Amino acid sequence: MGAELTATEESSRNIAHLLHDSRAVTFPDSSLFFALVTPRSDGHRFVADAWRKGVRAFVVSKPLAAEEFPGASFLLVPDTLAALQDLAAWHRAQFSLPVIGITGSNGKTIVKEWLFQLLEPEYTIVRSPRSYNSQIGVALSVWQLRPGHTLALFEAGISQPGEMERLARMIRPTIGVLTNIGSAHDEGFVSSEQKRCEKGRLFEGAGAVIGPEPWTGLLQQHISWGSESGASLRIDSVKRGAITLIGAEYRGVPVEIRVPFSDEASVANAITCSCVLIYLGYSIATINERLAGLQPVDMRLQLKHGAGGCTLINDAYSADFTSLQLALNFMAQQQTGQPRTVILSDFAESGAAPERFYPQVARALEGAGVSKAVLVGREITRHLQLPEKISAQHYASTEVFLEQQHPGQFREETILIKGARPFRFERIVAALETRVHQTVLEINLNALAHNLKQYRALLRPETKIMAMVKAFSYG
Repeated sequence: MGAELTATEESSRNIAHLLHDSRAVTFPDSSLFFALVTPRSDGHRFVADAWRKGVRAFVVSKPLAAEEFPGASFLLVPDTLAALQDLAAWHRAQFSLPVIGITGSNGKTIVKEWLFQLLEPEYTIVRSPRSYNSQIGVALSVWQLRPGHTLALFEAGISQPGEMERLARMIRPTIGVLTNIGSAHDEGFVSSEQKRCEKGRLFEGAGAVIGPEPWTGLLQQHISWGSESGASLRIDSVKRGAITLIGAEYRGVPVEIRVPFSDEASVANAITCSCVLIYLGYSIATINERLAGLQPVDMRLQLKHGAGGCTLINDAYSADFTSLQLALNFMAQQQTGQPRTVILSDFAESGAAPERFYPQVARALEGAGVSKAVLVGREITRHLQLPEKISAQHYASTEVFLEQQHPGQFREETILIKGARPFRFERIVAALETRVHQTVLEINLNALAHNLKQYRALLRPETKIMAMVKAFSYG
């Protein structure tokens, strides 16, 4: 990093967690705080807050009065973001495993999450939390790598030239996935060709690049799909319905791929995922079997009204430590004044030994002010030892919980529902939701964004778009 060390006393620390937000302190003793400077904020303003919460290791780019922070150590660097990325790149270099790097104008997170669902039976997977694909998010994603992981899924997003080189240095993908090249972030590039070349920098050194023609076909070592004659998976026919049937040839062999969606974007993303599985050696029969179980991906934590005056936070599609921390932080931001409850499943995605991993979960729950924990699964029941201030209930499976759950079990509580996909915690969400007999209008923001992109694609590049969002009043 080219750092200058300043410490108020002799000490050494084992760093396990990287922070840039003082509100997210969970493990102060083992955290390293980066005072990041952005156009909107200066992280040096929050060093004192992090120190008051117990953090004692900091990376800064401005000299601070060390005597004001007893016990603290400061690494003074020219650029704190560059230092964070250097650390992530070093960490990535310690691992030799398949790494799938995903970029494109749209669909990165959907493809990443679907690849996770499709490949989870064979691999212990680490992946970017939600849409962590920025200069900061990629560094934090790569830092999650642990010795137990056998596959990594990282997404990379850019908005201007020069950004991908730094992301590629941290991700170093062995397999590249390009979802598409669309109009998103066009304003940062002089042409689509410049944007394509910039995104292609992620794949330098990758063994293969997978995605649609014509963009992927312009890259070396590609496996492409499309109706073009040069595509590796050449699409001959698409029959849409409840299940979309795709007739194709893969290197001269007729195949049929069955996608459980009908909209154009989902079908394209599913074909890209299928090509990844083909490259990894999966049969078409296995691919179709896995595709049939694909679940739509909700990109956000959902707040819902629960029975008994409860507030529900639905995060029922993943269970890894980083996303748990994000969900606990989200719960802490909800000023409901209610006791905090979590419903957790086994953490199948940790990549760490249970006896080392679950004590971290216990500390995270305690630090978030959780008062009740409902634990579903045999592993979490066996290994998660909670402090006395957190009451615990144990269930062997989701089915057992649903059978034994009764209406008065939860009352006036804020409940975080977080489980690994095999546990199908959406059934618990449905059981705990308020039963109402009034008309409710739900707005699908992902669908609105998709519609906007579709209309934008029909317009000339120089045509500007103004969008108005109408919520509770007229503007």
